[in-house]
Amino acid sequence: MKDVLVVGFGIAGLTVAKQLESRSKSFDILADESQHSSKVAGGVLNPVALKRYNLAWNAERFMPEAIEFYNQFNSGSGETYFTELPVYKLFSSVEDQNNWIVASDQLQLEPFLNPRIQKLDSAVQANFKAGEVLQSHLLHLKSLIETEKARYVDSLQFISQTLNYEALKISNKKISYKSKEYKSVIFCEGYGVVNNPFFNWLPIYGNKGEYLIFKAQDLKSNDSILKSKNFIIPLGNDLYKYGATYSRVHLNDSPTQDARLELEAKLSEMLDCDFEVVDQVAGVRPTVRDRKPVVGSHPDYENLFILNGFGSRGVMAAPGLSKKLVDYIFEGKDIDKEINLNRFLKFYV
Repeated sequence: MKDVLVVGFGIAGLTVAKQLESRSKSFDILADESQHSSKVAGGVLNPVALKRYNLAWNAERFMPEAIEFYNQFNSGSGETYFTELPVYKLFSSVEDQNNWIVASDQLQLEPFLNPRIQKLDSAVQANFKAGEVLQSHLLHLKSLIETEKARYVDSLQFISQTLNYEALKISNKKISYKSKEYKSVIFCEGYGVVNNPFFNWLPIYGNKGEYLIFKAQDLKSNDSILKSKNFIIPLGNDLYKYGATYSRVHLNDSPTQDARLELEAKLSEMLDCDFEVVDQVAGVRPTVRDRKPVVGSHPDYENLFILNGFGSRGVMAAPGLSKKLVDYIFEGKDIDKEINLNRFLKFYV
């Protein structure tokens, strides 16, 4: 009997698996390709909400944990999955620039905002200058997920199939799934949770995000991330990702023409150089009613657990919250009330 069956392998499943591995716990991963949110995500680790210059939720705690966690994937691998890159916020007005200066002097934000105002390259249309976010990083999440999946496949820990919920046989001491037995199951399904009969009562909703992949030889921003209305994220070799959109309709992984037109128009406003759109990708983010993740155990089945609802902050929050969950399962440590699924028990019937 193994300790855990992890269901799903996006950012939640990846971080949970690594936490289990660090504790020498035995586990399998069962996942299909039904959810693409993590693979198409921007991968920007940014501690500041740049619309109103607020510190992102729990950034002071999550940032050090996330940086330490992702750096381990670079060590000895020969690949660089995680890189410190500056984010440059393009100011939209004199007022916006002044708000940055004021924010950079605040105690909480001072470590993350460079007060010096900077001029960007002429390839960017900017009536105003820009500010630099400090300690920001870029995680190449799609490549990391693919590499880790291959490693778990080689170790015979990865089962590439869709979970049949009816085949889960649950008792107090074990959970049987087909020919295998586990002490517990952790569901890390993202928006796929809407099909999970154990946790689909939780107020987790879909929010579709779409990105353009474009080529721009004259942009010259391969070593920095640009932020105006959306992010321009470097992919290397003059390729960039631009987005993302937010939509509550058409909750699937299929790109839409409306989103393409919207993103192309905004990108044209942002750039003063030629660009060529070479691809478009989409995924559905899992978002929660109160905008906080959901962590904890099922109210009736104490060996069924969930980690979900990261929204657009998964890269920052996942390492710390996956540790919280694994500590809860194996060490009995408490889960903070603001993220504990018990806050939604009124929805459970």
